[in-house]
Amino acid sequence: MNWEAINAISQMIAALGVMVSLVYLAFQIRQNTKQLEQNKRAAIATAASVSATNYRENRAQIYASAELAEIHMKGMADPKSLSEAERFRFRLLTSNFVDANWDMYVNSVVTGFSPETWSAHGSKVLGRVLDAPGGRWFWQNFSADYPAEFRGEVDRIIGSS
Repeated sequence: MNWEAINAISQMIAALGVMVSLVYLAFQIRQNTKQLEQNKRAAIATAASVSATNYRENRAQIYASAELAEIHMKGMADPKSLSEAERFRFRLLTSNFVDANWDMYVNSVVTGFSPETWSAHGSKVLGRVLDAPGGRWFWQNFSADYPAEFRGEVDRIIGSS
């Protein structure tokens, strides 16, 4: 065998090695893409679960306590009718609710996981609550506690409700 034949055979073996490597790399990329998609779906599910848990916990505070339910109903209708202590409790309860919405906003809009969750659920519920007299009182007095981007979104929602 001459050197040219040996060289040609070794080039064919090298080309075959490159082809096998490329097939393996394509397989790895496909597996990685599937894993990234699964991670994204898991993150969306976690974000939705956290937001739903926050809502449930806030509602549970209201229905578990007749006193707090009364404060909530009076505060939503007319926060000025509440005593100072009741208004403080109403503010904290409303703050918990707005915080849950802020969390949903960040998880769904800012991170891009599931913007439809915010538009289908969060913004509508937040708009209904903050459109009530007590909600407007809360937002006028405590909106500065939230980041500018969220404040802008809430102001847009309130303006369109």
